[in-house]
Amino acid sequence: MPNRKELGDARRGGTSGRGLFVGFLAIGTVLALMLSFAPPVAADVDVTAEKYHGIVVDGLADDWSGITGTSITLIRPLATTERLVDGLTLKVAYDDANIYVLALVNDDFNYNATDHHKSAAIAVLLQIDSAATPDMGGGLGNVDIWHWELDSGPFEPAGGPTWGTGNDPEGNFDDEWSSSTTNRFDDTLGNELYGAWSHTNMSAENATGTWIFEMRRTLTTSDTMNEDIQLAAGDTVGISIAYWDADEIGPGAGWTAEGHYASCRDPATLNFSWILVTLEPFDPTGPEGPAGPAGPAGPAGPAGPAGADGADGADGADGAAGTIGTTDLALVYSGLGIGVVALIVGVMAVLMARRKGP
Repeated sequence: MPNRKELGDARRGGTSGRGLFVGFLAIGTVLALMLSFAPPVAADVDVTAEKYHGIVVDGLADDWSGITGTSITLIRPLATTERLVDGLTLKVAYDDANIYVLALVNDDFNYNATDHHKSAAIAVLLQIDSAATPDMGGGLGNVDIWHWELDSGPFEPAGGPTWGTGNDPEGNFDDEWSSSTTNRFDDTLGNELYGAWSHTNMSAENATGTWIFEMRRTLTTSDTMNEDIQLAAGDTVGISIAYWDADEIGPGAGWTAEGHYASCRDPATLNFSWILVTLEPFDPTGPEGPAGPAGPAGPAGPAGPAGADGADGADGADGAAGTIGTTDLALVYSGLGIGVVALIVGVMAVLMARRKGP
């Protein structure tokens, strides 16, 4: 019996579903072998998603300018010499209702409105179960898959929530899940995805520039079947990115399911493990701002009342005795002579007065 995903692919009239199953099977086998033999590496590709308001999902990246991006190398798992070195810039943010993902891929412009195999394509895988591997789960647990083949034009919205399942029959931005390398399925209850894409240089086919894949999903969904990752501030989730280049077969000739690029944490060891994204808890206080400039000096205040007199101090020590002064003898003798003369004159006056008598 065909599964829901096969029916969805059949409705779109393509064979991409069966091709993708075979492709993911091959890639899963290779990745499992690579992960089993490669030594564990403490990779340093971690992403912080800050709480941020004001993102509009319209296929333009100008409203992401305040959010830090992380550069990641994309490598083809089945042809590891083919690489887009630092070809992916990944930005993640969230607000009260949604998580937002922006994937910027440095590659030329290829878009075919009637055949999505001749256009670029992208997928975002999110780890639901702790044992799940980034190759569609690898049979060890469930992964949440945002799978986007471009059946919508630039700047046109794609995804849900109009549809009753994870399938998007118009834009082909499907909300899927998987626990193996061979099968993937549309979500049972609904498609909470929303996205829009563009390219920085759509002037001509093969024009040099950067793909802009802008996506969002509600932090929590109606899922009760372990088909969606449920998120909240403070959570850390594993993310992996897959990219299909329309030039894989030949210039503008299209891509194969197994020929995609994958995000690699450490190109030196081909470490294709999960990129860890943490939803940074929001701190309403924010960091302390810098000190402001000093204000002007205020006017001088009035003088206060005089204080009370203090107590008398102790007497000071006696001063040193002065030197003895000198006497001018000439003046002493002169004064003595004048006094003797005056005494003689006075005696003579008395004697003369007595002689004259009455």
